[in-house]
Parts: sequence; C-alpha cells; structure tokens
Amino acid sequence: MKMSEKVIPVHQWTNGGDEVLVVRFVSKDGKSYGGFQHPVTVGESVTAPDWTPDMTCGGGIHGWPWAMGLGDGKECDWSALWQVYAVSPKDIMGGDGDLKSKVKFRTGILRFVGTWDAATAFVLAGQMSWVHHAARGAASATGERGAASATGWSGAASATGWSGAASATGTSGAASATGERGAASATGTRGAASATGWSGAASATGWSGAASATGKDGTAMSVGPEGVASATGKDGTAMSVGPEGVASASLGNFIILAEWEIVAGAWKRMAMRLAKVDGRKIKADTPYKLKDGKFVEAH
Repeated sequence: MKMSEKVIPVHQWTNGGDEVLVVRFVSKDGKSYGGFQHPVTVGESVTAPDWTPDMTCGGGIHGWPWAMGLGDGKECDWSALWQVYAVSPKDIMGGDGDLKSKVKFRTGILRFVGTWDAATAFVLAGQMSWVHHAARGAASATGERGAASATGWSGAASATGWSGAASATGTSGAASATGERGAASATGTRGAASATGWSGAASATGWSGAASATGKDGTAMSVGPEGVASATGKDGTAMSVGPEGVASASLGNFIILAEWEIVAGAWKRMAMRLAKVDGRKIKADTPYKLKDGKFVEAH
C-alpha cells in the first residue's frame, strides 16, 4: 500500500469478504439493554427497531468491530454470553461523535455465540489483517491515523498519532502505539507490543511475546506460549491467555489468565479466570500465572 492510499477504517473492514464482524455481549438469556431480545442461534438475524444512521450512542445495536477497542464505551462483562454478528459495511456507524472504537449497526446475522475468549479468537484473523493493512505504509508514522509496519528480524514500528496502527511481524520485532486509541501488534517470536495512549490496544501473538498497555482504558493481550501481558494505566486489562502465560496489572486494573495442560501431545486449555487487582488477594504490579484454577505469583 502506498502512503497516499487511504486506510480502511476498522468498522468498514471486511477482510476480503463483504461483512464486518462485530463482537458484543448480552445476558445469559440473550437480552441486552432495555430487555431487547437477541437471537441465540447461529444463522438468525437481528434488526434494531430504533435505528438512527448517526454518530450518537443509541438508535442501533452496539459492539466492537473485530474486537478492536474492546471495552471502549461500555465495561465488559467477561462472564456474559458473547456474540459475533456479521454486518454489511453500509449498515454500520462508527469512528466519530459518541461512536469511536465502539460502533452501532442496523441489521446483523449471528455468526458465533459463546465465551468472550472464543468470540475474540473467532475474529482474530480479521483483526490482525486489519492491523497489517493499516500499518503497511512506513516504519514510523506520527500524524493522525498514522500507520507503521516492520516485517524484518528485530524490526521496530512506531505510530504516535491519534488512532495510529503499528505492526511488527518479524522475530524480536517491536511495535509501539502512543496516540489515543492506538493499536500495536507484534506477531513474531519474542515480539513486543506497547500501547501507551488512552484506550490503546496492544497484542502479542508470537511465542514469548510481550504486550503492555499503560494508558487509561488500555488493553494488553498476549496469546502465544509463554506470553507476558501488563496493564499499568487506569481501568486497564492485561490478558495472557496462551500456555504458560503471565500477567500483571496496577491497582484497580484486571488480569485474565488461562491454564493449559498437554493432553495427547497437544496443548488443551483447562481453565480461564479473571481477577481484579485489589492489593490483597491480587497484588499490584506483580506477575501472576494460573495453576490449578487459582492465581499464583509467577517467580
């Protein structure tokens, strides 16, 4: 992609198809705000009865496209029933006004129902493709909605503008997004992703990857084996959901960990837990792992 080419906004990204996948959650019986009943069977459709094609919150069904900006505009209930809707780009509003990372849509087809981690895994390929699409311009980008990409061994990519995207795909690559709502992704072995701006998202998917979110409402997610995630800003979340993962967070933030075992020669996830860092049961800025379904300090 040439620098002059326009980056497709994530709420219009179809990943080579004709649908945007939107992640959201409802109560266990499929109800959302105001008692609105959602379908609970994959393949069924939903239509907002109060649809208004504008950038205000309300007047539609809300969620996060490709799980980007998860939690922006609404605190996540990790124990709820999570959904993924397929939506036509013309039926989505987002990216401005009250709607920034969060979007609203008129009509969607239910493609997935299950847990939050399975829902995010369902859209992960499209999410990573968008980050790579948005980050193919240059090694460093400082303007609004800037994009940076590093694909070689030990490459470094940095995006410092509002809604910037940085991607590092090579071994030991480093990606950093410092602007508001920035997204950083490191997919190679020992990759490091850092998001320091407000509502930033950092994702490390390779073996021994490290993800860090230091801004308010930041999210750090490490999904590869032996990954490390940390969230040190206010109202942040650190998720390390790969085998042998470790997570830490500051006081008041959340950590999410998964426990895996090798069964029949392959990794199998046995448990996943969420905890708030309260300074007592879970200490602040202390690495934890999950063992026998319990949070234990990682040494």
